[in-house]
Amino acid sequence: SRCQAACPMCERNNHGGLPNPNLIESDWSLDDFKKIMSPKLLKQIKSICFCGNFGDPIMNDDLIEMCRYAKSVVSNIIITIHTNAGARKKEWWQELASVLDGTDKVHIAIDGLEDTHHLYRINTTYNRVIKNATAFIEAGGKAVWAMLIFKHNQHQVEEARKRADAMNFVS
Repeated sequence: SRCQAACPMCERNNHGGLPNPNLIESDWSLDDFKKIMSPKLLKQIKSICFCGNFGDPIMNDDLIEMCRYAKSVVSNIIITIHTNAGARKKEWWQELASVLDGTDKVHIAIDGLEDTHHLYRINTTYNRVIKNATAFIEAGGKAVWAMLIFKHNQHQVEEARKRADAMNFVS
């Protein structure tokens, strides 16, 4: 339930206001994940989606190890991650790409271009997100450009599509 962003419609910050006092920030540890996602359970499922309803999965320090563990139990399990990609260093993104395979995807929220992305994804910057996405893609990761369309960025949809194609984002 941790996230560095302050998106206006997010329950984490009372829709753009002060932090939600009813939300206790926490993470699953790798041990928690292994207990909940036992080998017996993992062998019964085809995919895992890391999508924080109240946070960003990449903020969990054990995310890569959770993915590595799931793949070690079921090599063809499909992993999907939804993130704003505004955190972590290039090396972290490269390591994530090395753990995931061609069936796995990371959906990266990029809501516009340099001049509009930050209007909704508050506390993230377009250039940092693009840098992280580039590191991930160049290391072999499959990324999807996920853009919420607002009045302030609707005129950028086609340019965003062109940039996504040029950077080798997938659909």
